Amino acid sequence: MNKSVFLGAALAAGALMMVPGVAVAFGRAAKPLVRAGLRTGNVAYDEFRKAGAEAFEHVEDILAEVREEMQAEREAEEDEGDVGAAKEDA
Repeated sequence: MNKSVFLGAALAAGALMMVPGVAVAFGRAAKPLVRAGLRTGNVAYDEFRKAGAEAFEHVEDILAEVREEMQAEREAEEDEGDVGAAKEDA
């Protein structure tokens, strides 16, 4: 968005606050909107936190599988090396 939109909105809100009684009415009207916004933000935060935790858990599972595969490959290479050394000794 353009900065002038925010500047215009801020100036309009400031001008309304100058009129007696408008600030009080605006405050009363804005409170439910602010509460609804905060509630929505809180719910969204919780859902994103849960989704992030699940994604992290999946990544940990995949990483554990990769480590197991790498360990199995190392053991297989060591076994092949031991068999090759035994053949050379014989």
